[in-house]
Amino acid sequence: MSSHLSRNTLYAIVLLAVAPATALASSEHPTPNFTGPLVTPAVNTLPAGMLNVEPYLIYTNVRGHYGNAGSRHTRHDHARQWQVALPMIYGLGDTTALQLTLSAARTSTHGGHTDGMRMGDSAVRVQQRLTGAGDSGTGWVTAVSLTQRLPTGQYHHLDTNPLNGLGNGMARTTLAYGVQKLQWLPDGQALRWRGQVAWSPSPGRIHVHGTSVYGTGRGFHGTVRQGQVWNASAAAEYALDARWVLVGEAIFHRTGTAHVAGRDAWDRYGHHDHNPTEELSLAPAVEYHFSPTMGLIAGVQFTVAGRNAPAYVAPQAALNMVF
Repeated sequence: MSSHLSRNTLYAIVLLAVAPATALASSEHPTPNFTGPLVTPAVNTLPAGMLNVEPYLIYTNVRGHYGNAGSRHTRHDHARQWQVALPMIYGLGDTTALQLTLSAARTSTHGGHTDGMRMGDSAVRVQQRLTGAGDSGTGWVTAVSLTQRLPTGQYHHLDTNPLNGLGNGMARTTLAYGVQKLQWLPDGQALRWRGQVAWSPSPGRIHVHGTSVYGTGRGFHGTVRQGQVWNASAAAEYALDARWVLVGEAIFHRTGTAHVAGRDAWDRYGHHDHNPTEELSLAPAVEYHFSPTMGLIAGVQFTVAGRNAPAYVAPQAALNMVF
């Protein structure tokens, strides 16, 4: 999810420690406000005891599919999803932060829909800042993080309604390294760069019964083993003034082969693999800041290339609040 606003009105320490929300300004420049991009997570951390809450509303429209060779195929029966995501970040110390993300969604296709809003998978993330922006506020901020995905969404036993499957059943661990830098342009405008690379090892096998998100049918019982996951993202935020910010972002995501094996309803053994997936998407957005501790970001994430992955357009908005 996106980064975080700062509270530069209460503590001088916030100006030194909270570039997730607002970058440090020197005496020559005003303090710019940033909510952060839509996807790339915050790199800096909140001061101890501060809380950042950023509810998202996301509408995803799957319009096609990328084949194994990367060619795009149009899908006539579009799949649509409304999703609410709630990342909450708490500053444990001036260099350490803890994040909990909850989500719920409702999916619909031409043939049906989920049984109301259904809970998706959750995640807990711990981040440790390694370097800060320095006295000038323009140094490189770097951090490492560990994220644990919690399989709170339903992924099997979906015989009555396959669309209720909004999780994947995997307790996946992800390691990430992030960088961030504030740059003052010759015209006096602020430009903030942010990037992250992340890797997740194979989480091992899970047991699957009946209809599932992995394409198994009624009566199936077996296992699924997913492969490694890689992703990388880069974003830039350009401050027009104290309230308006333009955002550009690019995201790459790759998932390894998923191996499915087990017995069907007639006790026949079989196995098959889901091919690795790749997805490249862009996420332009606009930020508007009501105050240094509250900002709204709205934009759209859409795929531009992929392999064995859906082609989608996902307008979304988030309200970033610091307490």
